[in-house]
Amino acid sequence: MAGSLRRSRLTILQVLSWLNYGGVETYTIRLARALQQQGHRVLVASHGGQLVPELEASGIEHFHVNFAGGRMGPGVLAIRRLLEREHVDIVNAHNWRAGVVSYLACRRAGVPYVLTIHGTRSPVNRYTVFYWSRRVAVVSDASWRNLVAGFGLPPHRVVKTIIGVDTDRFRPSDPDPELERELGLQPGAHRVVHVSRFSHSKAPVAQAAIQAVEELEKTVPDVELVLVGQGPEEQAVARAAQRMNERLGRQAVFALGGRSDIPRILSLGSVAIGTASVTLEAMACGLPVVAAGKGGYFGIVRPENLARAEASCFADHEAVGRVSPERLREDMELLLSDPEEARRLGEFGRATAESRYGVSRLTREVEALYREELCDCSSVKRVLVFHLNQIGDLMFTLPALKALREAYPEAHITSVLRPHLAGLVSESGFVDEILHRPSPAMQAAVGLGLKLRESRPDMAVAFSQSATMALCARLSGARHRVGYVDSELAGFLTHRIQVRGIPCPEKVMRLVRGLGLHASKTDYVGLARLSQEDWEYGDGLLAEQELEGDGPLIALAPGESSNKPYKSWTAEGFMEVAVRLAHDDAARLVVVGAEADRELGHEIIGPIGPRQSCNLAGRTTPGQLAAVLARCDLLIGIDSGPMHVAAAMGRPVVALFGPTDPRRTGPQGEGHEVIFHEQPCWGPCVHPVTPNCGHRNCMMSITPAEVLAAALRILARRVPA
Repeated sequence: MAGSLRRSRLTILQVLSWLNYGGVETYTIRLARALQQQGHRVLVASHGGQLVPELEASGIEHFHVNFAGGRMGPGVLAIRRLLEREHVDIVNAHNWRAGVVSYLACRRAGVPYVLTIHGTRSPVNRYTVFYWSRRVAVVSDASWRNLVAGFGLPPHRVVKTIIGVDTDRFRPSDPDPELERELGLQPGAHRVVHVSRFSHSKAPVAQAAIQAVEELEKTVPDVELVLVGQGPEEQAVARAAQRMNERLGRQAVFALGGRSDIPRILSLGSVAIGTASVTLEAMACGLPVVAAGKGGYFGIVRPENLARAEASCFADHEAVGRVSPERLREDMELLLSDPEEARRLGEFGRATAESRYGVSRLTREVEALYREELCDCSSVKRVLVFHLNQIGDLMFTLPALKALREAYPEAHITSVLRPHLAGLVSESGFVDEILHRPSPAMQAAVGLGLKLRESRPDMAVAFSQSATMALCARLSGARHRVGYVDSELAGFLTHRIQVRGIPCPEKVMRLVRGLGLHASKTDYVGLARLSQEDWEYGDGLLAEQELEGDGPLIALAPGESSNKPYKSWTAEGFMEVAVRLAHDDAARLVVVGAEADRELGHEIIGPIGPRQSCNLAGRTTPGQLAAVLARCDLLIGIDSGPMHVAAAMGRPVVALFGPTDPRRTGPQGEGHEVIFHEQPCWGPCVHPVTPNCGHRNCMMSITPAEVLAAALRILARRVPA
């Protein structure tokens, strides 16, 4: 199984229509808090409402998105922009309208999407529902049956989870005397608390409870009914409460409207009337509960009927009986007149909430669903990985390969890369097979894609952003095709990670998190494993140079990668540093790089001579280069592949940066010296602006003296290779 999502920080967007008082809203806030406590970044998008301040007080960002009424189109666009701007990994929509908007936005963006259903809907609507997620979450058996029988969803697509309750926030406590005085309640009264959204379907419970008070007062003369909630029927409920108080000649019914301090309100009660989330909150507070909601009347929740109560989400999702004042009065009277039974049921409720509905269980179940939507771990048996062309970019992906191998230890992982890079991963143990990446020609890509299709891969991971690799991934037939939103032909990807920019470790880790994986190591140090042949070649190559002395062995990497001259330093600068190190410290100098760097290498070490220097540019593959650098005490170079290879082999580097950002693509590990002079014009520079730069002050301002000083600092603390 893949690494736990709790150990892989995701950016999760919860979407719902409103944040007013209600079960869906409290569920969403509860889930958002729990996910945040597990280390995730959680965002919530809605049209707003009274609960926004409570959400934001928890440190969770809220984004106002208006998709009420006929504003679905702008809502889709707003969510789509939010996904990209906030780099969202997965979206969880709650109920119908939020589902439509989220589905359309996520489908266009290539972001994984989960729909949670918090009730039931008429099967008449089955032909208008197009926005199911691959796995749909429900919070009751009734909802599960509704989707399977009424809407025809295959049973394996409907996942039963729980509502959940924060048993630390909702817990038994004595009535708050200050709150009693504030509300005008009589201390010590027998009190029934009913919390609900006063909609057309749920307000009848409040109306029936108000009517029941008149008969109940005959046997429980000090009874008080506290009503909390908002909704379209709120005023009608308040008027009914006023009429009852006038009839009784005292205030027995208190209509408080909407409130956010529900734990304090529940602490006032001896008995609670509720449904869905409210039932669980009351049980967590140690109150006996009468379950009644839009599904009808269930009655007192007891150990012997708990399973039936849960199946209907405590009378919220399924018809269980008619709500009537008589039935309410009978059950309220029984609980209020028998304190021992009320205490027993309260203890049972608290124990049930803790053992079956704790928020930690909710988080585990939802995280498991997210993991399956990010990538179905159970079905991944064959994985394709498409790499970039550059040595440094390949090094950045080593922690990701390690995470893939740890997540799928039994899977067959194939790396697709340039032939000359194979030596850096062939012995790593992270991959089972290496295929050579074709030239940029689409014809070659088509051929490779069709060849890959024969192996029937389950998942393709594209670190490469090229059109040819996206085409290969598509032709491979992999069900999951994961890459970046700024990839060429990104439409061929099923999951597009919402991050843009040049390849760098941060971007790679975003893709790892987008897969729902945990990276046990986030840098490349120590992850490159070399073949015995590469080690022998590297040692032999150094031996045949017959460099004299026992001074430090220092590698110089002056050549830029991929024809990027704007990253280069001066030959004169390298020469001065090399001469000083050879003369003052008896250093032995080795130039490394590509064949194109040979002439530059000869120029740099020419004044030193062959007894203390050699030019190995163009004489090594990347794997052989790693073997050579592993024997060096230090590398001095610009932002290029050899710099990263040396760092990956655990050797310290003096890295010269100018147009590129060392905070993004600098050497990983410890003991390095980075020289970087940020300029007023620095952006950082990106192609094609930099090649047209006439001065390159960012690199020209680096002096041989400071490079030499950095090298000497490293040598002073060196550990011999």
